Amino acid sequence: MTTPKSRLIGATAIAALALAGALVAWQASSDSPADLAQLSDDDKLEILNSGDADAISELLEAEEAAAQAHFARERLERQKREAEIDVEHAETKARGAAYWDSFDPDSIDLTGFDFAITSISPPEKRREKLAELPIVNGFDRAAEMTHPLSKFDCNPTKFAEIGKVMKSQSDLPMPVDRNDIANLLDYLASRAALKTGDCSCATQAVPPIWGWELARRIAENPTAESIRGSAAKGQAMKKVGAALYYELDAQRRSFCGKG
Repeated sequence: MTTPKSRLIGATAIAALALAGALVAWQASSDSPADLAQLSDDDKLEILNSGDADAISELLEAEEAAAQAHFARERLERQKREAEIDVEHAETKARGAAYWDSFDPDSIDLTGFDFAITSISPPEKRREKLAELPIVNGFDRAAEMTHPLSKFDCNPTKFAEIGKVMKSQSDLPMPVDRNDIANLLDYLASRAALKTGDCSCATQAVPPIWGWELARRIAENPTAESIRGSAAKGQAMKKVGAALYYELDAQRRSFCGKG
């Protein structure tokens, strides 16, 4: 659901975009008082060498007016681009909130998952084995992309937010660090993009708590009991997170690159 703040940002950005577009159109259509600035370099040089003070003054004024108009157009174009990004950001934030607020980490099917997969080498073989399981292929996928990649950073403070979540949660049965959670967040982001067709920040800005919850479900898998030692358990979690990330990230990149 779009929040009042999102609606306000969107309305403000749209108004700014419309104003910038109108001003650019006005600049392009209005009669410029700086027609002299359009003369060739040879003609300008002739005026400057003519000794006609009035003509020289008019030429210099025209040059200054042309320069100011150029800078004004650049400024308006920049404001237009910024307004476009503001609109996209507000719309994307609203879609992302709607998607991730209703997300259920328990909906991810872990059927067939076994920590024995982490002992498979090389990593390519490990990813191939995971790719056979529902955690990678057990969800419906969009037929085509509905929203392209965003023009802004989706998760500028991701690692800081992961740290806050980790400090607020109880320890898991297996060691997990920020990189492990980041890999699972990237997995979830790729999964969401493939599922919805939305390649924008709406699906890429995953709330860190969902990465933590997925890590919890994986760490609580009964097959983890066969792993001895904290270091071995930590390595197993790293291998799972990395394998999930790389497998779906490659698919997302291929899918979102279309069109």
